[in-house]
Amino acid sequence: MKVCMAKFNPNYFLECHINDALNVMKSMKNTLQWISEVRENFWELLFYSIILHDLGKCSKGFQEKGAKGDGWGYRHEILSTAFTEFLDYDEEDRNLIALAILTHHKYLNDISAPTKAEEFVWLSYLERVDELLENSDYVKEVFMPKIPYWEFYVFGKAIKKFKLSTEWKSKIKEYNFDGLLNWYDRNWKKYKKELFFLKGLLNACDHLSSAGEISVRILPLIDETVSFKIPREEWRPLQKLANKTIGNLIIRAPTGYGKTECALLWADANSFKNKNGISNRIFYILPYRSSINAMHERILEYFKSPELVGVLHSSSSYYLYASNFEYKRLSSLYHKIFTPLKVTTPFQIMKAFFGVGFFEMTLSELENALLIFDEIHVYEPNILGIIIAMLEILKEHSIKALIMSATLPDFIEELFIELLNPKKIEVPSNEADYFTRHRIKIVDGEIEENIQNFADKFKNGNLTPALITCNTVDKAIEINKLLKSLGYRVMLFHGRFTYGDRERLERKLRENLDMYDFVVATQVVEVSLDISFKTILSEPAPLDALVQRFGRVNRQGWRDGRISDVYVLTKGSENDKKVYKPYSVVEDSIKILQNLNEKELKESILPDLVSKSYNRAKNELIGEIKKNKNTALKLFENLQPMKKTESEERFYSMFNGLDVIPKRYYDKAIEVIEKGKGIEIHKYLVPLSYWKYSALQNKFGNIFDLDPKHKIIVTDLKYDPELGLLDEIESNAEIF
Repeated sequence: MKVCMAKFNPNYFLECHINDALNVMKSMKNTLQWISEVRENFWELLFYSIILHDLGKCSKGFQEKGAKGDGWGYRHEILSTAFTEFLDYDEEDRNLIALAILTHHKYLNDISAPTKAEEFVWLSYLERVDELLENSDYVKEVFMPKIPYWEFYVFGKAIKKFKLSTEWKSKIKEYNFDGLLNWYDRNWKKYKKELFFLKGLLNACDHLSSAGEISVRILPLIDETVSFKIPREEWRPLQKLANKTIGNLIIRAPTGYGKTECALLWADANSFKNKNGISNRIFYILPYRSSINAMHERILEYFKSPELVGVLHSSSSYYLYASNFEYKRLSSLYHKIFTPLKVTTPFQIMKAFFGVGFFEMTLSELENALLIFDEIHVYEPNILGIIIAMLEILKEHSIKALIMSATLPDFIEELFIELLNPKKIEVPSNEADYFTRHRIKIVDGEIEENIQNFADKFKNGNLTPALITCNTVDKAIEINKLLKSLGYRVMLFHGRFTYGDRERLERKLRENLDMYDFVVATQVVEVSLDISFKTILSEPAPLDALVQRFGRVNRQGWRDGRISDVYVLTKGSENDKKVYKPYSVVEDSIKILQNLNEKELKESILPDLVSKSYNRAKNELIGEIKKNKNTALKLFENLQPMKKTESEERFYSMFNGLDVIPKRYYDKAIEVIEKGKGIEIHKYLVPLSYWKYSALQNKFGNIFDLDPKHKIIVTDLKYDPELGLLDEIESNAEIF
């Protein structure tokens, strides 16, 4: 046999696949130069891992079954592993390569038991080796002669470490899998980093080449890119300072200052540059999907190409699809070491530390990375604890971190100072006050008893469109209903709409805000909508959250010194105590604002006010953050390269919610699936947190049904395109 396919339909020759994977590796070798520090001969070990990883596909059985579209029923990488016997390296290097090959599709947990079993090795294995040897002429006459050319192509010289012995056909049958796995058990801690990187980069080279890519991308020089849009002489003082600051950094600056540009210019100063641009992988980390999408669009305005700026979160594929990007290709590439800058959630990085997915690939990409945490103050203590634990580990991987916020409480800042020893830059008081644009107005009582008077006041005073913010979805729905009954034009906006309706509502707000008198929203408005209201009436919340809400009002007023009134109620509903814990932060925030009633909210005093609002609660919160940090560190200690951990299930139960389909959309969802447009199912999905899912189950009983064929969860709850998912049962609730 003179040909061997790596893939079928379309046919993809093995030599072509290896050549493409080596192109990716060569690109990584030139770009991610710090990887050489993992092991002196690391690139050689990766080279031979790539050369040999698919050689088992030369089996006659694999080729015949693949050509027919049938499954072979065996693992080609097991046969490939046996070829490491003929590498002229010491035992450690041979075993490192062998383990990377053996696990490039499945983890050791999936294969160690059957590999050790005598029946597997001496019956099934030998039978499959015989199928491979039926095509030994291809291995000897076609594949082997290409290796010296590949060596010269990648290294510029002959390596000559792979030599088939004259007895190779018999020796391959004697490969000691038990010895390999026993060596792993004894030595994985010693060679932990090498194993992480070999598997991670083998997976990356394999996956990228299979996706038709032959190189990773690098970012053009950021300072030059930013200066095309904002001339250097117009850079703000903090932007200039960030561009000169080497090492970890904390930035405090008002909303509207240009913190995004500060972050990009800091990344430029701390990056590894070569003649083509910036090599480091940059992660721009934000808490919410909507703010991530908006930031992706903003950074794309600088770098233009979606191959340079990626987006990664739980529904990013649908965002790309809805934005008319090449979603299938880009969604796949954004999960790999391809795009130099990714806008993402911390959960996508956490996955690696919980052993989720191809976690070795992510850990490899994080080496020497630049991490930008924007609005870090919004995370719950458990998330902050895990982020701090991750950073403690990543410090040993040469990362640099930037922490940014307009409203970072001192006690959180101190935790990051203790961990990162960062430099700190902040806007001087006089410059910060230039961005002042709000005046505090305290309103006694709850929203129900005030809403009609204020609706009339805003409408008659030419203060519409106005924003009304509630702390719970149920309260927002109630206020929306009340305002509509009074004859006002109202839009409701919260997190319990389908992704399709959420996108539709956001687009309507951006394009037609003046069509509405009021937008009634929950916390989702704090970071997601880049639109400007004339005023706001808000339920009480922590001061930092209120400042974010105020940020949706008079967004550009600082440019001409315009001040807008922002109204805050003194009382919330009983359910608010479930939303904000400890609730003392809300109580103290309102007391602070009462002292500022009728006064301008100066930007220069905001950091101190926010810190003061946490004085009573900070010890409790610090304790919770540190407890979660220590728990995470213990969990991360058990992370083994090439093995799945029990933490994967724990990760999804801790952080991922559920996406459910309202019964009214079930038929439409099935229709798009059966038409081969499965991505469009996102139009009909509603995100639910686990706590809300449990609360609804407790309230109504079993109202969620799993469609086992299509792997979707359908709910009996009523859904309205203008109201969202309601706490009501749909009539005619039978689903299947």
